[in-house]
Amino acid sequence: MSAAPVRFDRAGPIWSAVPEQTVIEFVWRACERAPESAAMIFEDGLVVTRGQLLDRSERFAGYLRPRLHPGDRVALMIRNRSEFMIAWLAAVANRATVVSVNPATMSHDLRHLLADSGAVLLVAEPEYQTVIEDVRAECRALREILYVGEPEPDGLIRYGSDLPPLRFSEAGSRREDIANIYYTSGTTGAPKGCMVDHEWWLRTIDVVLRLNAWAPDDRVLCCLQFYYSDPGNLLLTALKCGGAMVVTRKFSVSRFWDVVRDNHVTVILGIGAIPVLLLKASPSERDRAHHVKRAIQLAIPPNLHQALVSRWGFPWLEGYGITEGNVLAAMPMEYATEMIGSGSMGVPVPEVSLRIVDGHGHEVPVGATGEVLAKGPGMMRGYLNQPEATRATLVDGWLRTGDLARVDERGFLYFVGRTKDIIRRSGENVAATEVENVLKLHPKIMDAAVIAVPDEIRGEEIKAYVILVKGESPGTVPPEEICAFCSAKLAAYKVPRYLEYRTEDFPRTASMRVQKELLRSERPDLVAGVWDRTAMRQSTGASA
Repeated sequence: MSAAPVRFDRAGPIWSAVPEQTVIEFVWRACERAPESAAMIFEDGLVVTRGQLLDRSERFAGYLRPRLHPGDRVALMIRNRSEFMIAWLAAVANRATVVSVNPATMSHDLRHLLADSGAVLLVAEPEYQTVIEDVRAECRALREILYVGEPEPDGLIRYGSDLPPLRFSEAGSRREDIANIYYTSGTTGAPKGCMVDHEWWLRTIDVVLRLNAWAPDDRVLCCLQFYYSDPGNLLLTALKCGGAMVVTRKFSVSRFWDVVRDNHVTVILGIGAIPVLLLKASPSERDRAHHVKRAIQLAIPPNLHQALVSRWGFPWLEGYGITEGNVLAAMPMEYATEMIGSGSMGVPVPEVSLRIVDGHGHEVPVGATGEVLAKGPGMMRGYLNQPEATRATLVDGWLRTGDLARVDERGFLYFVGRTKDIIRRSGENVAATEVENVLKLHPKIMDAAVIAVPDEIRGEEIKAYVILVKGESPGTVPPEEICAFCSAKLAAYKVPRYLEYRTEDFPRTASMRVQKELLRSERPDLVAGVWDRTAMRQSTGASA
Protein backbone atom coordinates (compact mmCIF):
# COMPACT_ATOMS: atom_id res chain seq x y z
CA MET A 1 0.00 0.00 0.00
CA SER A 2 1.46 3.38 -1.00
CA ALA A 3 2.04 6.11 1.56
CA ALA A 4 -0.49 8.94 1.83
CA PRO A 5 0.69 12.11 0.08
CA VAL A 6 1.99 14.89 2.29
CA ARG A 7 0.08 18.16 2.00
CA PHE A 8 -0.25 21.52 3.71
CA ASP A 9 -3.61 20.57 5.17
CA ARG A 10 -3.72 23.32 7.79
CA ALA A 11 -3.18 26.23 5.37
CA GLY A 12 -6.18 28.53 5.09
CA PRO A 13 -7.97 29.22 1.80
CA ILE A 14 -6.31 31.19 -0.98
CA TRP A 15 -6.10 34.96 -0.39
CA SER A 16 -7.09 34.54 3.25
CA ALA A 17 -3.79 36.17 4.31
CA VAL A 18 -3.69 38.84 1.60
CA PRO A 19 -7.10 40.19 0.59
CA GLU A 20 -5.67 43.40 -0.90
CA GLN A 21 -5.97 43.76 -4.66
CA THR A 22 -2.70 45.53 -5.51
CA VAL A 23 0.77 46.00 -4.07
CA ILE A 24 0.02 49.69 -3.63
CA GLU A 25 -3.14 49.06 -1.61
CA PHE A 26 -1.18 46.49 0.39
CA VAL A 27 1.58 48.98 1.24
CA TRP A 28 -0.53 51.99 2.17
CA ARG A 29 -2.80 49.95 4.44
CA ALA A 30 0.16 48.35 6.21
CA CYS A 31 2.03 51.64 6.60
CA GLU A 32 -0.96 53.63 7.82
CA ARG A 33 -1.71 51.02 10.50
CA ALA A 34 1.58 51.66 12.27
CA PRO A 35 3.43 54.67 10.76
CA GLU A 36 5.96 54.88 13.62
CA SER A 37 7.03 51.24 13.34
CA ALA A 38 10.20 50.32 11.51
CA ALA A 39 9.85 49.07 7.95
CA MET A 40 13.55 48.66 7.17
CA ILE A 41 16.47 48.48 9.60
CA PHE A 42 19.88 48.72 7.94
CA GLU A 43 22.98 47.15 9.41
CA ASP A 44 24.68 50.56 9.78
CA GLY A 45 21.90 51.87 12.02
CA LEU A 46 19.59 53.62 9.55
CA VAL A 47 15.94 52.98 10.38
CA VAL A 48 13.19 53.80 7.87
CA THR A 49 9.75 53.82 9.45
CA ARG A 50 6.59 52.78 7.67
CA GLY A 51 5.44 56.37 7.71
CA GLN A 52 8.67 57.51 6.07
CA LEU A 53 8.48 54.76 3.46
CA LEU A 54 4.94 55.73 2.50
CA ASP A 55 5.60 59.49 2.58
CA ARG A 56 8.78 59.35 0.44
CA SER A 57 7.14 56.94 -1.99
CA GLU A 58 4.05 59.13 -2.41
CA ARG A 59 6.20 62.23 -2.92
CA PHE A 60 8.31 60.59 -5.62
CA ALA A 61 5.18 59.13 -7.18
CA GLY A 62 3.84 62.70 -7.43
CA TYR A 63 6.95 63.73 -9.34
CA LEU A 64 6.66 60.76 -11.69
CA ARG A 65 2.95 61.18 -12.38
CA PRO A 66 3.22 63.73 -15.26
CA ARG A 67 6.23 61.85 -16.69
CA LEU A 68 4.79 58.35 -16.99
CA HIS A 69 1.97 56.62 -18.79
CA PRO A 70 0.54 53.19 -17.86
CA GLY A 71 2.89 50.49 -19.07
CA ASP A 72 5.98 52.73 -19.26
CA ARG A 73 9.13 51.07 -17.99
CA VAL A 74 11.33 52.55 -15.29
CA ALA A 75 14.78 51.05 -14.74
CA LEU A 76 16.39 51.04 -11.28
CA MET A 77 20.17 50.80 -10.88
CA ILE A 78 20.46 51.21 -7.12
CA ARG A 79 22.25 49.19 -4.47
CA ASN A 80 20.76 48.28 -1.09
CA ARG A 81 19.43 51.73 -0.29
CA SER A 82 15.92 52.53 0.83
CA GLU A 83 15.47 54.66 -2.30
CA PHE A 84 15.28 51.46 -4.35
CA MET A 85 12.07 50.45 -2.57
CA ILE A 86 10.78 54.03 -2.67
CA ALA A 87 11.32 54.31 -6.42
CA TRP A 88 9.83 50.85 -7.01
CA LEU A 89 6.59 51.66 -5.19
CA ALA A 90 6.36 55.15 -6.69
CA ALA A 91 6.65 53.82 -10.25
CA VAL A 92 4.18 50.98 -9.69
CA ALA A 93 1.68 53.42 -8.14
CA ASN A 94 1.74 55.19 -11.51
CA ARG A 95 0.97 51.90 -13.28
CA ALA A 96 4.50 51.81 -14.67
CA THR A 97 6.72 48.71 -14.77
CA VAL A 98 10.03 48.54 -12.93
CA VAL A 99 13.06 46.93 -14.58
CA SER A 100 15.63 45.86 -12.00
CA VAL A 101 19.27 46.31 -13.05
CA ASN A 102 22.21 44.76 -11.26
CA PRO A 103 24.37 47.74 -10.22
CA ALA A 104 27.45 45.75 -11.25
CA THR A 105 26.15 45.56 -14.83
CA MET A 106 28.58 46.80 -17.47
CA SER A 107 27.80 48.46 -20.79
CA HIS A 108 27.03 45.35 -22.89
CA ASP A 109 24.33 44.00 -20.55
CA LEU A 110 23.04 47.45 -19.57
CA ARG A 111 22.53 48.33 -23.23
CA HIS A 112 20.49 45.16 -23.76
CA LEU A 113 18.32 45.65 -20.65
CA LEU A 114 17.53 49.30 -21.37
CA ALA A 115 16.97 48.84 -25.10
CA ASP A 116 15.00 45.59 -24.87
CA SER A 117 12.74 46.90 -22.10
CA GLY A 118 12.29 50.27 -23.79
CA ALA A 119 12.83 51.99 -20.43
CA VAL A 120 11.80 55.65 -20.60
CA LEU A 121 13.29 56.63 -17.26
CA LEU A 122 16.30 55.43 -15.26
CA VAL A 123 16.87 56.00 -11.55
CA ALA A 124 20.48 55.33 -10.58
CA GLU A 125 23.27 56.15 -8.18
CA PRO A 126 25.79 58.75 -9.39
CA GLU A 127 28.73 56.32 -9.47
CA TYR A 128 27.15 54.53 -12.43
CA GLN A 129 27.00 57.66 -14.57
CA THR A 130 29.98 56.68 -16.76
CA VAL A 131 28.60 53.31 -17.83
CA ILE A 132 25.15 54.83 -18.30
CA GLU A 133 26.47 57.55 -20.58
CA ASP A 134 28.33 54.90 -22.60
CA VAL A 135 25.04 53.33 -23.67
CA ARG A 136 22.55 56.19 -23.47
CA ALA A 137 22.71 57.16 -27.13
CA GLU A 138 21.74 53.62 -28.16
CA CYS A 139 18.71 53.48 -25.84
CA ARG A 140 16.35 55.64 -27.86
CA ALA A 141 13.35 55.31 -25.56
CA LEU A 142 15.27 56.64 -22.54
CA ARG A 143 14.03 60.17 -21.89
CA GLU A 144 15.26 60.99 -18.43
CA ILE A 145 17.89 59.89 -15.89
CA LEU A 146 17.49 60.69 -12.21
CA TYR A 147 20.40 60.29 -9.82
CA VAL A 148 19.91 59.44 -6.15
CA GLY A 149 21.33 61.99 -3.76
CA GLU A 150 21.99 62.20 -0.03
CA PRO A 151 21.06 61.73 2.74
CA GLU A 152 19.20 58.42 2.79
CA PRO A 153 16.19 57.92 2.76
CA ASP A 154 15.76 61.39 1.21
CA GLY A 155 17.90 60.80 -1.88
CA LEU A 156 14.91 61.38 -4.18
CA ILE A 157 13.10 64.05 -2.19
CA ARG A 158 14.45 66.93 -4.30
CA TYR A 159 12.47 65.62 -7.25
CA GLY A 160 8.99 67.03 -7.17
CA SER A 161 9.37 69.09 -4.02
CA ASP A 162 7.00 71.61 -5.60
CA LEU A 163 4.48 68.99 -6.76
CA PRO A 164 1.66 67.39 -4.77
CA PRO A 165 2.29 63.77 -3.70
CA LEU A 166 0.33 60.93 -5.25
CA ARG A 167 -1.59 59.40 -2.36
CA PHE A 168 -1.44 55.63 -2.57
CA SER A 169 -4.98 55.40 -1.27
CA GLU A 170 -6.05 57.18 -4.47
CA ALA A 171 -3.64 55.54 -6.92
CA GLY A 172 -5.22 53.83 -9.90
CA SER A 173 -2.95 50.79 -10.09
CA ARG A 174 -4.65 47.58 -11.15
CA ARG A 175 -4.08 43.97 -10.22
CA GLU A 176 -3.29 42.95 -13.80
CA ASP A 177 -0.69 45.70 -14.33
CA ILE A 178 2.82 44.44 -15.07
CA ALA A 179 4.63 45.60 -11.96
CA ASN A 180 8.13 44.30 -12.67
CA ILE A 181 10.33 42.82 -15.35
CA TYR A 182 13.14 40.56 -14.18
CA TYR A 183 15.73 39.58 -16.74
CA THR A 184 16.53 35.90 -16.42
CA SER A 185 19.19 34.03 -18.34
CA GLY A 186 18.70 30.62 -19.83
CA THR A 187 21.31 28.40 -21.43
CA THR A 188 21.47 30.29 -24.72
CA GLY A 189 20.80 33.76 -26.01
CA ALA A 190 20.46 37.11 -24.32
CA PRO A 191 18.59 37.47 -21.02
CA LYS A 192 14.78 37.42 -21.33
CA GLY A 193 12.50 39.84 -19.51
CA CYS A 194 10.11 37.91 -17.27
CA MET A 195 6.95 39.97 -16.72
CA VAL A 196 5.14 39.72 -13.37
CA ASP A 197 2.01 41.50 -12.18
CA HIS A 198 0.57 42.54 -8.82
CA GLU A 199 -0.98 39.11 -8.31
CA TRP A 200 2.47 37.53 -8.63
CA TRP A 201 3.70 39.62 -5.69
CA LEU A 202 0.60 39.16 -3.55
CA ARG A 203 0.50 35.42 -4.23
CA THR A 204 4.01 35.04 -2.75
CA ILE A 205 3.05 36.79 0.48
CA ASP A 206 -0.25 34.93 0.72
CA VAL A 207 1.55 31.57 0.49
CA VAL A 208 4.33 32.51 2.91
CA LEU A 209 1.93 33.77 5.58
CA ARG A 210 -0.49 30.85 5.21
CA LEU A 211 2.22 28.20 5.55
CA ASN A 212 4.20 29.60 8.48
CA ALA A 213 3.18 31.38 11.65
CA TRP A 214 4.51 34.95 11.67
CA ALA A 215 4.46 37.11 14.79
CA PRO A 216 4.09 40.93 14.90
CA ASP A 217 7.62 41.24 16.29
CA ASP A 218 9.28 39.06 13.63
CA ARG A 219 12.27 40.55 11.88
CA VAL A 220 13.42 38.98 8.64
CA LEU A 221 16.99 39.28 7.43
CA CYS A 222 17.65 40.46 3.88
CA CYS A 223 21.26 39.80 2.91
CA LEU A 224 20.49 39.78 -0.81
CA GLN A 225 20.78 42.63 -3.29
CA PHE A 226 17.63 44.67 -3.81
CA TYR A 227 17.57 44.11 -7.57
CA TYR A 228 16.49 40.52 -6.86
CA SER A 229 12.79 39.93 -6.28
CA ASP A 230 13.31 38.34 -2.85
CA PRO A 231 13.97 41.62 -0.95
CA GLY A 232 10.65 43.02 -2.20
CA ASN A 233 8.90 39.89 -0.99
CA LEU A 234 10.63 40.13 2.39
CA LEU A 235 9.64 43.78 2.80
CA LEU A 236 6.01 43.09 1.95
CA THR A 237 5.92 40.10 4.29
CA ALA A 238 7.35 42.16 7.13
CA LEU A 239 4.86 44.97 6.51
CA LYS A 240 1.94 42.54 6.56
CA CYS A 241 2.90 40.61 9.69
CA GLY A 242 3.80 43.77 11.61
CA GLY A 243 7.55 43.25 11.77
CA ALA A 244 10.51 44.75 9.94
CA MET A 245 13.11 43.82 7.34
CA VAL A 246 16.72 43.94 8.54
CA VAL A 247 19.04 44.81 5.65
CA THR A 248 22.73 44.25 5.03
CA ARG A 249 24.27 46.56 2.47
CA LYS A 250 25.86 43.46 0.96
CA PHE A 251 26.38 39.89 2.07
CA SER A 252 29.30 39.31 4.41
CA VAL A 253 30.17 36.12 6.28
CA SER A 254 32.16 38.02 8.91
CA ARG A 255 29.27 40.41 9.71
CA PHE A 256 26.36 38.04 9.17
CA TRP A 257 25.73 36.79 12.70
CA ASP A 258 26.53 40.13 14.35
CA VAL A 259 23.77 41.70 12.24
CA VAL A 260 21.42 38.86 13.18
CA ARG A 261 22.14 39.21 16.90
CA ASP A 262 22.30 43.01 17.12
CA ASN A 263 18.98 43.46 15.31
CA HIS A 264 17.02 40.57 16.88
CA VAL A 265 16.45 38.80 13.57
CA THR A 266 13.94 35.94 13.86
CA VAL A 267 13.69 34.67 10.26
CA ILE A 268 16.42 34.23 7.64
CA LEU A 269 15.99 33.81 3.90
CA GLY A 270 18.93 32.44 1.95
CA ILE A 271 19.66 31.41 -1.61
CA GLY A 272 22.67 30.12 -3.48
CA ALA A 273 25.91 29.42 -1.62
CA ILE A 274 25.02 31.25 1.61
CA PRO A 275 24.86 28.17 3.92
CA VAL A 276 28.10 26.78 2.51
CA LEU A 277 29.86 30.09 3.10
CA LEU A 278 28.52 30.38 6.65
CA LEU A 279 29.68 26.88 7.57
CA LYS A 280 33.19 27.56 6.34
CA ALA A 281 33.61 30.26 8.99
CA SER A 282 35.18 29.09 12.26
CA PRO A 283 32.72 27.95 14.95
CA SER A 284 32.07 30.42 17.76
CA GLU A 285 30.82 30.08 21.30
CA ARG A 286 28.17 32.63 20.27
CA ASP A 287 26.78 30.49 17.44
CA ARG A 288 23.54 29.96 19.35
CA ALA A 289 23.29 33.44 20.83
CA HIS A 290 20.47 34.68 18.59
CA HIS A 291 16.67 34.88 18.30
CA VAL A 292 16.27 33.05 14.98
CA LYS A 293 13.24 30.74 14.73
CA ARG A 294 13.87 29.34 11.25
CA ALA A 295 15.75 29.79 7.99
CA ILE A 296 14.13 29.37 4.60
CA GLN A 297 16.86 28.35 2.21
CA LEU A 298 16.76 27.41 -1.45
CA ALA A 299 19.16 24.60 -2.39
CA ILE A 300 20.44 23.31 0.94
CA PRO A 301 23.39 20.96 0.32
CA PRO A 302 22.08 17.64 1.72
CA ASN A 303 25.39 16.65 3.29
CA LEU A 304 25.58 19.98 5.14
CA HIS A 305 21.98 20.17 6.30
CA GLN A 306 22.51 18.51 9.69
CA ALA A 307 25.60 20.62 10.31
CA LEU A 308 23.55 23.79 9.76
CA VAL A 309 20.85 22.68 12.21
CA SER A 310 23.30 21.40 14.82
CA ARG A 311 25.54 24.44 14.76
CA TRP A 312 22.93 27.19 14.96
CA GLY A 313 20.07 25.31 16.61
CA PHE A 314 17.07 26.15 14.43
CA PRO A 315 15.39 24.43 11.45
CA TRP A 316 16.60 25.18 7.93
CA LEU A 317 13.62 24.71 5.64
CA GLU A 318 14.08 23.94 1.96
CA GLY A 319 11.86 25.44 -0.71
CA TYR A 320 11.50 25.67 -4.47
CA GLY A 321 10.48 28.54 -6.66
CA ILE A 322 11.46 30.28 -9.87
CA THR A 323 10.78 33.77 -11.18
CA GLU A 324 8.48 32.46 -13.89
CA GLY A 325 6.45 30.23 -11.56
CA ASN A 326 6.56 31.91 -8.15
CA VAL A 327 6.58 29.68 -5.04
CA LEU A 328 6.07 26.08 -6.12
CA ALA A 329 7.08 23.84 -3.20
CA ALA A 330 8.09 24.13 0.44
CA MET A 331 8.99 21.90 3.37
CA PRO A 332 6.21 21.61 5.98
CA MET A 333 7.51 22.52 9.42
CA GLU A 334 6.28 19.24 10.91
CA TYR A 335 8.59 17.31 8.55
CA ALA A 336 11.62 19.57 8.99
CA THR A 337 13.49 17.24 11.36
CA GLU A 338 12.59 14.03 9.56
CA MET A 339 13.77 15.37 6.19
CA ILE A 340 17.12 16.79 7.30
CA GLY A 341 19.73 15.76 4.75
CA SER A 342 17.19 14.20 2.41
CA GLY A 343 17.77 16.77 -0.30
CA SER A 344 14.03 17.27 -0.67
CA MET A 345 12.61 20.66 -1.62
CA GLY A 346 9.32 19.81 0.11
CA VAL A 347 5.87 19.29 -1.38
CA PRO A 348 3.73 21.47 -3.66
CA VAL A 349 2.29 24.51 -1.91
CA PRO A 350 -1.50 24.92 -1.87
CA GLU A 351 -3.17 25.54 -5.23
CA VAL A 352 -0.07 24.39 -7.16
CA SER A 353 -0.03 21.22 -9.26
CA LEU A 354 3.26 19.67 -10.36
CA ARG A 355 3.94 17.05 -13.02
CA ILE A 356 7.21 15.25 -13.75
CA VAL A 357 7.41 14.41 -17.46
CA ASP A 358 9.81 12.89 -19.94
CA GLY A 359 10.99 14.46 -23.19
CA HIS A 360 7.70 13.56 -24.88
CA GLY A 361 5.52 15.17 -22.21
CA HIS A 362 4.47 11.86 -20.60
CA GLU A 363 4.45 11.58 -16.83
CA VAL A 364 7.27 9.42 -15.47
CA PRO A 365 6.88 6.81 -12.68
CA VAL A 366 7.44 7.69 -9.02
CA GLY A 367 11.16 8.01 -8.39
CA ALA A 368 12.08 8.61 -12.04
CA THR A 369 13.69 11.83 -13.19
CA GLY A 370 11.90 14.23 -15.53
CA GLU A 371 11.19 17.89 -16.17
CA VAL A 372 9.01 19.76 -13.68
CA LEU A 373 5.81 21.24 -15.09
CA ALA A 374 3.81 23.54 -12.84
CA LYS A 375 0.33 25.06 -12.80
CA GLY A 376 -1.08 27.50 -10.28
CA PRO A 377 -2.11 31.11 -9.61
CA GLY A 378 0.18 34.10 -9.74
CA MET A 379 2.65 32.94 -12.36
CA MET A 380 4.48 35.11 -14.89
CA ARG A 381 2.63 36.83 -17.70
CA GLY A 382 5.27 35.91 -20.27
CA TYR A 383 8.59 37.12 -21.63
CA LEU A 384 8.81 40.68 -22.92
CA ASN A 385 9.17 40.82 -26.72
CA GLN A 386 9.56 37.03 -26.80
CA PRO A 387 6.28 35.45 -27.96
CA GLU A 388 7.96 32.26 -29.17
CA ALA A 389 9.86 31.76 -25.92
CA THR A 390 6.64 32.43 -24.01
CA ARG A 391 4.72 29.83 -26.02
CA ALA A 392 7.53 27.31 -25.52
CA THR A 393 7.49 27.88 -21.75
CA LEU A 394 3.74 28.17 -21.12
CA VAL A 395 2.17 25.14 -22.77
CA ASP A 396 -1.55 24.35 -22.34
CA GLY A 397 -1.64 26.17 -19.02
CA TRP A 398 1.48 24.43 -17.69
CA LEU A 399 4.80 26.16 -17.03
CA ARG A 400 7.85 24.27 -18.26
CA THR A 401 10.39 25.05 -15.54
CA GLY A 402 13.44 23.59 -17.24
CA ASP A 403 14.28 21.90 -13.93
CA LEU A 404 14.82 18.16 -13.59
CA ALA A 405 13.46 16.50 -10.47
CA ARG A 406 11.93 13.34 -9.09
CA VAL A 407 9.08 12.73 -6.64
CA ASP A 408 8.88 9.98 -4.02
CA GLU A 409 5.77 8.03 -3.04
CA ARG A 410 4.74 10.67 -0.47
CA GLY A 411 5.02 13.56 -2.92
CA PHE A 412 8.32 15.02 -1.72
CA LEU A 413 10.19 16.73 -4.54
CA TYR A 414 13.95 16.30 -5.17
CA PHE A 415 15.97 18.57 -7.44
CA VAL A 416 18.26 16.75 -9.90
CA GLY A 417 19.47 19.49 -12.25
CA ARG A 418 18.57 21.63 -15.23
CA THR A 419 17.39 20.16 -18.52
CA LYS A 420 20.32 21.90 -20.19
CA ASP A 421 22.71 21.10 -17.32
CA ILE A 422 23.16 17.38 -17.85
CA ILE A 423 26.54 16.20 -19.09
CA ARG A 424 26.46 13.20 -21.43
CA ARG A 425 29.82 11.46 -20.89
CA SER A 426 30.42 8.14 -22.69
CA GLY A 427 26.72 7.35 -22.61
CA GLU A 428 26.36 8.19 -18.91
CA ASN A 429 24.26 11.13 -17.71
CA VAL A 430 25.99 13.28 -15.10
CA ALA A 431 24.03 16.01 -13.30
CA ALA A 432 26.25 19.04 -12.91
CA THR A 433 24.50 19.84 -9.62
CA GLU A 434 25.61 16.55 -8.06
CA VAL A 435 29.27 17.21 -8.88
CA GLU A 436 29.00 20.82 -7.68
CA ASN A 437 27.54 19.75 -4.35
CA VAL A 438 30.47 17.40 -3.75
CA LEU A 439 33.04 20.04 -4.70
CA LYS A 440 31.46 22.50 -2.27
CA LEU A 441 31.88 19.98 0.54
CA HIS A 442 35.66 20.46 0.34
CA PRO A 443 36.54 22.72 3.29
CA LYS A 444 38.78 24.92 1.17
CA ILE A 445 36.38 25.43 -1.75
CA MET A 446 33.98 28.35 -1.36
CA ASP A 447 31.92 27.72 -4.52
CA ALA A 448 31.98 25.63 -7.68
CA ALA A 449 30.33 25.39 -11.09
CA VAL A 450 30.43 22.46 -13.50
CA ILE A 451 29.83 22.49 -17.24
CA ALA A 452 30.14 20.12 -20.19
CA VAL A 453 32.91 20.63 -22.75
CA PRO A 454 33.09 18.81 -26.11
CA ASP A 455 35.25 15.69 -26.34
CA GLU A 456 35.99 13.67 -29.49
CA ILE A 457 36.05 10.32 -27.69
CA ARG A 458 33.44 10.63 -24.94
CA GLY A 459 31.11 13.16 -26.55
CA GLU A 460 31.28 15.47 -23.54
CA GLU A 461 33.68 15.83 -20.65
CA ILE A 462 33.30 17.44 -17.24
CA LYS A 463 34.94 20.76 -16.46
CA ALA A 464 34.82 22.26 -12.97
CA TYR A 465 35.40 25.86 -11.98
CA VAL A 466 36.27 26.39 -8.32
CA ILE A 467 36.56 29.46 -6.12
CA LEU A 468 38.76 28.84 -3.09
CA VAL A 469 38.12 30.28 0.36
CA LYS A 470 40.02 33.40 1.29
CA GLY A 471 43.68 32.75 1.96
CA GLU A 472 43.91 29.59 -0.15
CA SER A 473 45.51 29.21 -3.59
CA PRO A 474 46.13 26.48 -6.19
CA GLY A 475 49.43 25.93 -4.41
CA THR A 476 47.71 25.03 -1.14
CA VAL A 477 44.76 23.25 -2.77
CA PRO A 478 46.18 21.52 -5.86
CA PRO A 479 43.95 19.95 -8.51
CA GLU A 480 45.08 16.45 -7.56
CA GLU A 481 43.72 16.97 -4.05
CA ILE A 482 40.37 18.19 -5.37
CA CYS A 483 39.99 15.28 -7.77
CA ALA A 484 40.96 12.79 -5.06
CA PHE A 485 38.29 14.35 -2.84
CA CYS A 486 35.71 13.87 -5.61
CA SER A 487 36.88 10.31 -6.32
CA ALA A 488 36.13 9.34 -2.72
CA LYS A 489 32.53 10.50 -3.05
CA LEU A 490 31.54 10.07 -6.72
CA ALA A 491 31.54 7.33 -9.30
CA ALA A 492 34.67 7.51 -11.45
CA TYR A 493 32.83 8.79 -14.52
CA LYS A 494 31.51 11.78 -12.54
CA VAL A 495 34.91 13.07 -11.43
CA PRO A 496 35.87 16.25 -13.34
CA ARG A 497 38.54 15.90 -15.99
CA TYR A 498 39.29 19.61 -16.27
CA LEU A 499 39.74 22.04 -13.40
CA GLU A 500 39.99 25.83 -13.51
CA TYR A 501 40.46 28.18 -10.57
CA ARG A 502 38.61 31.50 -10.43
CA THR A 503 39.50 34.51 -8.30
CA GLU A 504 36.23 36.38 -8.80
CA ASP A 505 32.60 35.38 -8.35
CA PHE A 506 30.63 33.63 -11.05
CA PRO A 507 28.23 35.64 -13.21
CA ARG A 508 24.80 35.03 -11.72
CA THR A 509 21.11 35.44 -12.48
CA ALA A 510 18.72 37.34 -10.23
CA SER A 511 17.98 34.06 -8.43
CA MET A 512 21.72 33.51 -7.78
CA ARG A 513 22.06 30.72 -10.31
CA VAL A 514 25.42 30.68 -12.05
CA GLN A 515 25.07 31.95 -15.62
CA LYS A 516 26.84 29.05 -17.23
CA GLU A 517 26.21 30.33 -20.74
CA LEU A 518 28.51 33.23 -19.85
CA LEU A 519 31.17 30.82 -18.58
CA ARG A 520 30.92 28.92 -21.85
CA SER A 521 31.37 32.12 -23.87
CA GLU A 522 34.39 33.45 -21.98
CA ARG A 523 36.80 32.11 -24.63
CA PRO A 524 36.66 29.88 -27.72
CA ASP A 525 38.67 26.97 -26.24
CA LEU A 526 37.54 26.26 -22.69
CA VAL A 527 40.19 23.60 -22.01
CA ALA A 528 43.29 25.28 -23.43
CA GLY A 529 45.79 25.79 -20.62
CA VAL A 530 43.44 24.21 -18.05
CA TRP A 531 44.57 21.41 -15.72
CA ASP A 532 43.67 18.09 -17.32
CA ARG A 533 43.36 15.00 -15.12
CA THR A 534 43.71 12.62 -18.09
CA ALA A 535 46.90 14.32 -19.29
CA MET A 536 48.33 14.08 -15.80
CA ARG A 537 47.56 10.35 -15.66
CA GLN A 538 49.19 9.77 -19.01
CA SER A 539 52.29 11.76 -18.09
CA THR A 540 52.76 9.71 -14.93
CA GLY A 541 51.99 6.39 -16.61
CA ALA A 542 48.82 5.79 -14.58
CA SER A 543 46.01 3.76 -16.13
CA ALA A 544 43.11 5.70 -17.67
